[in-house]
Amino acid sequence: MKESTVPAVGRLKKTLALAVLAGLMLTGCGGKQAATQPTATATATAVSQTTETVVVPAVVNLTLDKAKDQLEKLGFKVEAVDSAKGKSIIVKSNWQVVSQDPANGAQAEKGSTVRLGVRNLDDVAAEKAAAEKAAADKAAAEQAAAAKAAADKAAADKAVADKAAADQAAADQAAADKAAADQAAAAKAAADQAARNAAQPPAATVPNSGGAIICSDGYVWPSTTRQGACSRHGGIAK
Repeated sequence: MKESTVPAVGRLKKTLALAVLAGLMLTGCGGKQAATQPTATATATAVSQTTETVVVPAVVNLTLDKAKDQLEKLGFKVEAVDSAKGKSIIVKSNWQVVSQDPANGAQAEKGSTVRLGVRNLDDVAAEKAAAEKAAADKAAAEQAAAAKAAADKAAADKAVADKAAADQAAADQAAADKAAADQAAAAKAAADQAARNAAQPPAATVPNSGGAIICSDGYVWPSTTRQGACSRHGGIAK
C-alpha cells in the first residue's frame, strides 16, 4: 500500500510544477504586452500632436489683447514687441498689431509661436493726426495755387481784352482820321477848283457859227481846232 502511494505523489508534484511554470510564462507575456501597448499609444499621440497644424488668423490692426486672446484660443503662443520704439508693453489694450509672422492664412503647428509687431495707440494717433494735417496743408496749398492760377489767367485774359479794345479803338481812330483827311482833301480840291474857276476870265459869248467849240463852262473856244481846246474850261462840252 505504501509503495503504490509514492509514484502518485511524484506525478502530482510534477503536475503542480508544470502548472506554476505555465502561469509564470503567461504572466510574463501579459506584462510585456501591457508594457508595449502604452508605449505605442504614447508614440501615436506624440506624432499626432506634432503634425497637427492650424490656419493662422488675421490679427493686424487688432489691439494686442484681442489678438493674443484669439491666437491663444487656437493653441498658439504669442510674442509681441514694439516694432517702432522698443517700448515695454504693459497694458495690452493700448497697443495695436501692425505685423504678424506667420502671415494671415499660413499653416502653423499648434503650440508654435506667432510673433507680433505692435505700435502704441498714442503713437498711432499722433502719426494719424500728423498725416491728416499734412494732407490738409497740401490740399490748402493746392487750393491756393489753383486760386492764384485762376487769378493770373483772369488778369491775362483782361490784358488781352484790353489790348484788343485798344487796338480796335486805334483802328477806329485811324479810320476816322483817314475819313476826315479824305474829306478835307476833297474839300480842298473843291476849293482849289472853285478858286481856279474864279480866277479864269469870264467866258466870251461868241455866236456859235456851227463849227465853234463850246466848253463845259459855256465858254466858246476861239478856234475850231479841237486839240487842246477848253483846256481851262472843263473840257469840250460838245
